[in-house]
Amino acid sequence: MREFSLAQGLHAQLLGLAVRHQAVKIRKAEICVGSNAGIVVDSFNCGLNALIKQNVSTRDMDLVIRRDSSNDLMLMSVELE
Repeated sequence: MREFSLAQGLHAQLLGLAVRHQAVKIRKAEICVGSNAGIVVDSFNCGLNALIKQNVSTRDMDLVIRRDSSNDLMLMSVELE
């Protein structure tokens, strides 16, 4: 359940960035999930993909999830249109 809450927060952050930059679409988001962050990546990815499909601004977005050895969940880059 925690992973879905994290996915909701990240999705809201993406939508906020789109509004702030007057973008209509989010084309790509690159996320880094640390292996020591305590996040089940498959569950997080599943929740985020469900949210992405429900919003017209993110529906066609490419999602790239990278792993590293940190304790963090970080939004690394976003491509807006």
